[in-house]
Amino acid sequence: MYSAVFFVGINNSQTVQPVVATERTVFYRERAAGMYSSLPYAMAQVFVEIPYVLLQTIYYTAIVYTMVSFEWTAAKFFWMFFINFFSFLYFTYYGMMTVSITPNEQVAAIFAAGFYLLFNIFSGFYIPRPKIPGWWIWYYWICPMAWTVYGCIVSQYHDANHEIMVPGMPNNPTMAAYIKDYYGFELDFMGPVAAVLVGFCVFFALLYATFLRTLNFQMR
Repeated sequence: MYSAVFFVGINNSQTVQPVVATERTVFYRERAAGMYSSLPYAMAQVFVEIPYVLLQTIYYTAIVYTMVSFEWTAAKFFWMFFINFFSFLYFTYYGMMTVSITPNEQVAAIFAAGFYLLFNIFSGFYIPRPKIPGWWIWYYWICPMAWTVYGCIVSQYHDANHEIMVPGMPNNPTMAAYIKDYYGFELDFMGPVAAVLVGFCVFFALLYATFLRTLNFQMR
């Protein structure tokens, strides 16, 4: 569940970079001619990604949700769809943002890759939040993947009261109790998780628009 969202998100980010980099060359030319304005152009690129990501999320969620054999309830399916959609979307906008602050797609790919590593480390999956050193906990809270993992696990298992076997634990905890104690997840925290995921999309889109307007890497 974690790796599927993470790697699809990285793929979205990597595939959008060459497209944005190529179109930026045309944008520089048309802006110099007075035909394009920065903000409408940036917003058009932001909005045009939504239908593609929506279609991607529909078939991805339908396939993966069935294969993983999650509980078939409308609420849980909707939450998984919601989390996937905004996670794929913020990865796409993140890729666009990295292009806007770098001179070409090659540098953008290198820059983005460094943060993929940080997203992976501080997602709260490999190192649960209670085990992250105190000084680094701030990065957990600003890591987009941490909120994706939070939403994926809590949305599907917040009411799972069956016991599970955990190596090294004398008693068999319930699934809900385990994710609360081991991962530090609050089981009624989906509202804030949803708001933050939407916020990351808006944040990366605004950064893209701002940097596209203020930075100019045109070579004469």
